[in-house]
Amino acid sequence: MFHGVYLLLIAFIAVLYDPHSGRFGFNPNAKSALIAGGIFAFLSFLWAFFDSRGAIKIPVIGGLISTGLLCIVFLFRAVPAWIDYFHGDSVKWFSATTITLMIFGSLPLFFACLEGVRDRQA
Repeated sequence: MFHGVYLLLIAFIAVLYDPHSGRFGFNPNAKSALIAGGIFAFLSFLWAFFDSRGAIKIPVIGGLISTGLLCIVFLFRAVPAWIDYFHGDSVKWFSATTITLMIFGSLPLFFACLEGVRDRQA
């Protein structure tokens, strides 16, 4: 459940700060962060719900797949943002940072689910 809250928090921060103006307010360029963060947060809440009901395989496999997809998809968004930033587009630091935070915040859950799959196979 913490993972879903974390994703929503980062997504809201991405939408509430506009790096072009340097002010807090709606950032129309970050709508995709809110949509993607919201979708993966919903999935995280869904896996937590199944886990709280005693399901064993559904939350582990679902969490592994959805968190793995999140990391892959967001990696494809973070790398170009960092490249643009290092090539002089100073505004890209904010999107690159928020996307990277979503990836790093998802890695512990991914590895916990991976460990859960391994434990169930042994």
